[in-house]
Amino acid sequence: MKPGEVRSPESGPARVIVIGCGIGGITTALALAQKGVKATVYERAQEIREVGAGLQVGPNAVRILERLGVTRYLTQAIVLPDRAVMRDIRTGEEVFAIQFGDQFTKRYGAPYQVMHRGDLLAALVRTAQETGLVSIVPAKELIGVEQDADTVTATFADGSSALAEVLVGADGIRSHVRRILGDNEPPLASTYAIYRGTFDRTDDIENAVTLQVGHEHHVMYYPIKAGTMVNLVCSFRSVTDAPGGDAWGAITELDDRFAGANPVVRRAVRQLDRSKRWTQFDRAPQPGWVQGRIVLTGDAAHPTHQYFAQGACQAMEDGIELAELIANSDDLSDRLQEFEERRYPRTSAVQRGSRFWGEWSHVGGAEAVRRDEVLRSVAPDIYRHLDWLYGNDPTAPIPRIPESRDDYEVIASERAAYDKRVTAS
Repeated sequence: MKPGEVRSPESGPARVIVIGCGIGGITTALALAQKGVKATVYERAQEIREVGAGLQVGPNAVRILERLGVTRYLTQAIVLPDRAVMRDIRTGEEVFAIQFGDQFTKRYGAPYQVMHRGDLLAALVRTAQETGLVSIVPAKELIGVEQDADTVTATFADGSSALAEVLVGADGIRSHVRRILGDNEPPLASTYAIYRGTFDRTDDIENAVTLQVGHEHHVMYYPIKAGTMVNLVCSFRSVTDAPGGDAWGAITELDDRFAGANPVVRRAVRQLDRSKRWTQFDRAPQPGWVQGRIVLTGDAAHPTHQYFAQGACQAMEDGIELAELIANSDDLSDRLQEFEERRYPRTSAVQRGSRFWGEWSHVGGAEAVRRDEVLRSVAPDIYRHLDWLYGNDPTAPIPRIPESRDDYEVIASERAAYDKRVTAS
């Protein structure tokens, strides 16, 4: 939609305000609309678009997209990888693989998909607008929320306000709604610097989600855009400065760290966008997503690292679960606390598990040898270990996940920016 364009519902005021028109926010609005609940989505940005590039969509989220009728707009955008494979970054030797064939699809009721984030957001927006019950309003910066026994009111920087029964904070890891609920702590930074890029696919890039790992560094890549392009993410522990510092994650350190990689990785690393270095953030699991008529979802509630490829997927699960619980209530706020109680154990496991998998992927020496032996030993029965994450059984036991070993801290630049936003609001 064009910047500033407002698409209004067919009739009547919205019963739900959603703050944030990312993948999680628009999924929530769409899921509510398909149950007859009007929603208005307010987005801070001037236009509705998704930053970033590639996105992995596990079968737990693909089932949601199929249920919501979104996949019909993704036919040309989807890539179905044959497998996920881990390789040794020095030699290129295959360590471990998960096959995404018929057995996988049958077990989980949907395939594993990869696509461009923008394609998915566009399909969600289009489907939501077709319901006639979702309006999307860009250029709306939230500055305050007030609530009473019956309603919640959002106020925006332009002086406007909006009234509804429930407000959903789907406004990301630096959520203003989360701060309104009383959490003024910035997210936690990882010591791993991230660079991203896309490039034209070549013959040496198989149709797979490929993770190449080494001691304290890795690359992840897979085809997108109907298999014509490759999405690339490169990460390494920077030791030259504190996270976010001027010398942290510098280009020279990037090149030095990957100089010993195999030829496929070295060629891929040359395709990175070197003008932008990313810091990876998350939070430790923390309850308190609900206060009266306000509820947090997605990264606002449970931000996670990239290693499980489940951030967007869990946000979509939130949207479906929230709609299921509240849509048939006379007072939509009645079951918000139940939403948190249902979702918290699962999302917390994803947060902890993502940290663990990232840390385990980056071990070296004897630890890496032992890791590879463990992965090869579980390979014949790997689906059993994935059932809790990808399956459709809500009673599937959540695995015990080891405690984190790496450092995750609030960095000075993030604290300063966060404090400035808190003071301004």
